[in-house]
Amino acid sequence: MKKERGFTLIELIVVISIIGVLMGFILPSISGVIERSRRSAAQNCLKKIADAYLMYREDKGSFVQSDGISPINTIKEFALTLAREGLLNDPNSYVFASDALAQSVNKAKRNTIVHGDGVTETDCWTSDSHADGFSVNIIVDLPDSCQPNTTPIAYTRGLETNGRWSDTRGVFRKKGGFIAFLDGKVKWFDNVENKLMRADITNTTSNLRDTIPSDARIIGGAGVVEVL
Repeated sequence: MKKERGFTLIELIVVISIIGVLMGFILPSISGVIERSRRSAAQNCLKKIADAYLMYREDKGSFVQSDGISPINTIKEFALTLAREGLLNDPNSYVFASDALAQSVNKAKRNTIVHGDGVTETDCWTSDSHADGFSVNIIVDLPDSCQPNTTPIAYTRGLETNGRWSDTRGVFRKKGGFIAFLDGKVKWFDNVENKLMRADITNTTSNLRDTIPSDARIIGGAGVVEVL
């Protein structure tokens, strides 16, 4: 009976080396596909928010709560306002599936923000008051005089005053993030160093706060982030 010949040590080393080389080519490609998918999903979420924001603003003007008087101070109140108007009723639009930090403290418990009657509020998130519980910040109380193509209305969490994205709090860490503008466009920025226009249209700025009129407000996960 003929004895079967196995792999020699050298042959095994050669095979393992080839597999290692192939994995070196494949893994970066897979990583790139995953990253592009994350960005695309986040951009779609921010685009939904921006579209609903602009439709509400055109129809109603100022963002107010259900009593028609009280200002909106949190992402939850903003989301409920849009949902009641039938504009955006998906809580997952505010907490991205790929945002590990937000998902760790705040997940959607339901698929909709309000009940079918369009009025009754639902407790749709596990924690709606955590500073990093939402993937976006929203800008409200913008005057009509704002320049549509240079005025931000929403952006992914973690943009610092120096125009860089936080490596600990950024949705995509320091790689970059998305900004939605008053003209409805959503753009990716690896950083915003001197790429944004000041509210008075005098020159460029790295600080997003400089792009917003003084009576506007930024709201985030823990309530009012800043009154400008």
